[in-house]
Amino acid sequence: MNVHILFGESTAGGLKWAIRENIKSAHNMKIIGFPDHFAVGPIFQLDTDFGIENRAKWFQDYMPKDEFHDYYEKEYEERFRETIQEIEAIPEDALITIWHAENAAEKTGLLFVLKLLANRKNEILIVNSNESYNKFCKPPDIYYVSLHTGGLSPENLITILEKTKDDKPLSTELYKQLVNEWNELRSSKEVLRVWENSQIKNVEEGYLDSFMIELASELHEKPVNQNFMKAARLVGEVIGRFEQYIGDTFIEYRLRHLIKKGVFEYQGTLNGLRNYSIRLSKTGG
Repeated sequence: MNVHILFGESTAGGLKWAIRENIKSAHNMKIIGFPDHFAVGPIFQLDTDFGIENRAKWFQDYMPKDEFHDYYEKEYEERFRETIQEIEAIPEDALITIWHAENAAEKTGLLFVLKLLANRKNEILIVNSNESYNKFCKPPDIYYVSLHTGGLSPENLITILEKTKDDKPLSTELYKQLVNEWNELRSSKEVLRVWENSQIKNVEEGYLDSFMIELASELHEKPVNQNFMKAARLVGEVIGRFEQYIGDTFIEYRLRHLIKKGVFEYQGTLNGLRNYSIRLSKTGG
């Protein structure tokens, strides 16, 4: 049996579909998608009940009160714990393959899952989807870095799966090193992590604010955006141009913080990203 662990349910769903459509022995494979984005939110002592409760409460308290807020109120913690239980229930004779890309979200998730598996006897294979894409899938003379594994096509995922299935499992020495990285990371009380110089870096939660303000100022120079522009437009531009895999929910959280500070003005209702428009305040907050 081979168990594949990925970060993000849609990413896991993509691999599940690709395996079902292309591999005859799909019944011997299990796909687990961790329903979380580990670049955002507290991970302090996350491998304890306290850490999980603290993380869930932070999302409840700080994420935008919109159509997705019920998920954090009613489902998030339960699904987080259920995924941990699913990982803990993996048979000890199963090969475990953990997929990750070169971003803070998936690398943090990788370290967390390795901590959960630290006392297991399973062989563990780690697939770096960025390296694998560039080695096995990319067109000639093009170097491509997808910000996250979910950005790869089903065809790419199947190619990578086939090309890496006979790779050597994680060595004991490297396993210990990665768990030590987690033990250091779990001591931080920051709520945002970025990928810098091939490492996870804890940063203050306002790390994106100045970039967001500069980008809004640039967008205001276009006639169509000189007055109010859709908040979703700014958030989408930040996602597309900021070279980090962070996600729209946290970006909107910071946008609303800047609205509260008076840096931005808004029109509409703050009950959903597409229901209000924003502009930089003429007073600058």
